[in-house]
Amino acid sequence: MKKVFKNILLGHFLIVLGSFIILLVCFDVNDANSKQIKTNTKILPIKRPSNHFNLEESTGTIFNLVQKIGAKPVANIQRTRLKKNENLSTALKRINFGNYHVSEIVKTISELNKGNKILSSLPSEMIIHYSKPSSITGGALKLNYTKTKDIFVWQDINDKYNSQIFLRPSRTEETLVKGVIKNNLYISALKSGMPENTLLEMISLLGFSIDFQREIRSGDSFEVLFTKKIDALSDLVTETKPIKYVSINLSGNKLNFFNYNDKFGLPQYYDENGKSSKRTIMKTPINGARLSSRYGNRKHPILGYTKMHRGLDFAAPSGTPVFAAGDGVIEKAGWNGSYGKYIRIRHTGTYKTAYAHLSGFHKNVRIGKRVLQGKIIGYVGTTGRSTGPHLHYEVIKNNIQVNPMRIKLPAGKNISKGDINNYKNHVQKILNQKIALEKSNRNKKLAINNHNNSKILILN
Repeated sequence: MKKVFKNILLGHFLIVLGSFIILLVCFDVNDANSKQIKTNTKILPIKRPSNHFNLEESTGTIFNLVQKIGAKPVANIQRTRLKKNENLSTALKRINFGNYHVSEIVKTISELNKGNKILSSLPSEMIIHYSKPSSITGGALKLNYTKTKDIFVWQDINDKYNSQIFLRPSRTEETLVKGVIKNNLYISALKSGMPENTLLEMISLLGFSIDFQREIRSGDSFEVLFTKKIDALSDLVTETKPIKYVSINLSGNKLNFFNYNDKFGLPQYYDENGKSSKRTIMKTPINGARLSSRYGNRKHPILGYTKMHRGLDFAAPSGTPVFAAGDGVIEKAGWNGSYGKYIRIRHTGTYKTAYAHLSGFHKNVRIGKRVLQGKIIGYVGTTGRSTGPHLHYEVIKNNIQVNPMRIKLPAGKNISKGDINNYKNHVQKILNQKIALEKSNRNKKLAINNHNNSKILILN
């Protein structure tokens, strides 16, 4: 009996032990699998598929592209321009692409994202590099679509046409431009090598603090620090970033302003002490002009009798850009009697500005449109009752014209006390960058001079 009982107990023990072993094995396997899954997720992340080639790794040439992707070889690369009122189809037929190839090329470009829009928005006089198809070589195109993008089209080894938009390789450069003013700021800055959009930004920025017509003298100087983006293939500037630092020296009186982004990430400008450069309205909404008539009583040049002149006249060549004197909404844009072509902008509940005798309006100008300070709104002309090309400029306060030169305008928001230390550290970094660029530019000039002197010695 005892023996039977012992056997029963042993059997139960073996069953329990077996169950435990099975559970342990299952647990270890599951745990191992779990660990394996985690490990694999970390080491081998799932990569999102991409159909984009990297132009930085290839080049901007058709030859290298087709070699890189294993397309049908090309030969005898030629170049043409898209003529005025010509579309891509007619251009390809003009350079003797057959109807089938034209149809397939247009089709593959249309299949790109917003392809139809691409085909209808090809820039006038766009450069087209091309290789015509033959029994041995494939058809291929490179379209200079924008300053930063190219469209490549090629035949694969199965003769099917493919297309892809590529970003052109580029580099960024910190740039310091200095210059001395001869006659006017606009022309002098352009001659110094400053890109036009950076120049317009500088004029807009300084327009709060400077009367361009009365305060700038020949011999005054300026310097601007900014970042520019350069096409690595053509070495042309494709983009400029907001100005980091601008300085202008007016007869020994130096004004410095520094870029410091606000809480919304938008560039704002302040002096060394954190005071805003902004005013509600710019002193003068035009550059490169002569103040030809002031506010007040004057003998009218056409009517011949003394009349109140309720604005300022700035004489300038026809077509000279006119800027919005402040942020606001366009209240009127059109013909306004003796004023000719006329724009009026509402800035606040108190202030408005008006611009008369314009030759035309900027393409974005329309009633109800919001405009930003310093943006081009029109161009100098002589429309309406006018004796010659000039801008008639008015500042309107509570619906009454006032003297723009005497009005005191509220300033923008200054750097807060809590942020002033961060701002001053930011200013010092910019100044250090400026000093480094000055040193680099001096070394480059010295190297060029030494090289030229060596050439002279060799020749002698």
